[in-house]
Amino acid sequence: MKVFRDGGAALVWMEGNRCSLVVTDVRLPGADGLKILQAARSLDPPAEVLIMTGYATIEQAVEAMGAGAWSYLQKPFPGKTLLAQVEKIASVVRIREEVEELRRSASSSSEALTGSSPRVRDLNEKTREAALGRAPILLEGENGTGKERVARFIHSSGGPPGAPFVPVSLAAIPEGLLQGELFGHKKGAFTGADEDRVGLMEQAGEGTLFLDDIDDASLSSQACLLRVLQENEFTPLGSEKPVLFGARVVSASKVALKDAVEGGSFREDLYYRLAVVPLVLPPLRKRMEDLGVLLGEFLRAMDPENRYRIPSSTLSRLRDHEWPGNTRELRNSLVRALALSGRARLLKPGHFFPSGTVAGSDCRTLSESVSRAEKKAIQAALTETEGRKQAAAEILGISRKVLWKKCKDMGLAGDLD
Repeated sequence: MKVFRDGGAALVWMEGNRCSLVVTDVRLPGADGLKILQAARSLDPPAEVLIMTGYATIEQAVEAMGAGAWSYLQKPFPGKTLLAQVEKIASVVRIREEVEELRRSASSSSEALTGSSPRVRDLNEKTREAALGRAPILLEGENGTGKERVARFIHSSGGPPGAPFVPVSLAAIPEGLLQGELFGHKKGAFTGADEDRVGLMEQAGEGTLFLDDIDDASLSSQACLLRVLQENEFTPLGSEKPVLFGARVVSASKVALKDAVEGGSFREDLYYRLAVVPLVLPPLRKRMEDLGVLLGEFLRAMDPENRYRIPSSTLSRLRDHEWPGNTRELRNSLVRALALSGRARLLKPGHFFPSGTVAGSDCRTLSESVSRAEKKAIQAALTETEGRKQAAAEILGISRKVLWKKCKDMGLAGDLD
C-alpha cells in the first residue's frame, strides 16, 4: 500500500506503477481527485477508484461516476462503509484476474472459439486450416468478439514449438514511436537512446506477430508495414544493416478493411498483403445459441468449487440482451454477478445488470434510444442488401462515406459476413 498526501506525487507514481485500487479525496494539493481518477482509469488494467469528499455536490458525483469511479463517499462516513467497499472491489479484482488468466490460456483450447453454432463451427474449421500454413491472416470482428484468442490459437496450432507470440496494439502506440517499437534502435539513434533495443518484429523471430487494431494505423505507419511485408526485412533506427523478418503476421480489425480502403483511410496494397486469409468473427448477437456454453466455460474458470448456478430463467433473460460488447461484455457481466451475489448461489438477472437495464428495457436516455434505433436501421439495410454498402446507403438516404463512418463507430464489421 502506498500513501500520498500530494496529488501530484500520486500522479507521478502512477506513471511507472500499477495498482488495483485508489482511494482519494477530491481536494488535494498538486492535483485534485478527479485528475487522479482519470490517471487511475488510464492504467492497464484500469484501477478502481473510490472518491471521498466533505464538499459533495450532485455535479461532482455525476462527473466522478461518469469518469469511471467505483463509488462516491461523502465525509464523514463510518469506517465499516469504506471497508465494505474495499472488500467488494477486492472480490471483483480477484475474479477479474482469474478471467484474465483464462483469456491468456485460451490458446490451449481445442477450438479457436467456444460454441457449436453454425457460424462458430464454420469459423473454427477455417481457422484450423489457415493455422497449418504461414500465409498472413486478417481477423475482422467487433470489439470483444475474441480476435486475440483466435490469433493465439493460430499461433499455438501452426507455429514452431516454443516460438514467441508478440501482440502489438497499434492503437496504443503513438505514431512517432511506432517505428522504434517495431524495428528497434541502436544506441545513439536519437536523443535518449542510451542503449541498443530489440524491436518487436525481431522479438517475434519465427513465431507470430499479432498486429491488433490495424485499422487505427496511420497511412505513414501503413507504408512502413507494407515495406516490411514486401521485402521481408526491416532496418532498426540508427542502423544501416537490415534484419530479416520471418514471423507469421496475424492482424485484427474492428471494422471491415475493404470499406476503409474505399473510404481512403487504409492502403489497398497493404490490405491485400494482410488479407491473404480473411476471417470474420461473428458478434455474440448472431450466435446467441452459444450463450449458455460460453457462460459455462467462464463460470468453471471463476468458480472451480462449483458453488454457483445460472437457472434457465436467468439464461432466457440474458438471451434478450443485445450484448454490444460481445463475449467480453458477457464475461465482465458474470464477474459482476459473482461479486454482487452475496450468499445467493442462484445467479439472477439483477446480479448481471444491477441497474435494471436488461436486454430490451425501455429505461434509457434519449441519446441511447436514438443510437440503438440508428444501429438497428443500419443493420437492417445491410442485411437487406447482403452487406453492399452503396445500396444500403441509398436505402438509408445517406452517403456511402457517412455510412462507412457510422459502421466504424458502431463496430459493425461483424455484420458484413
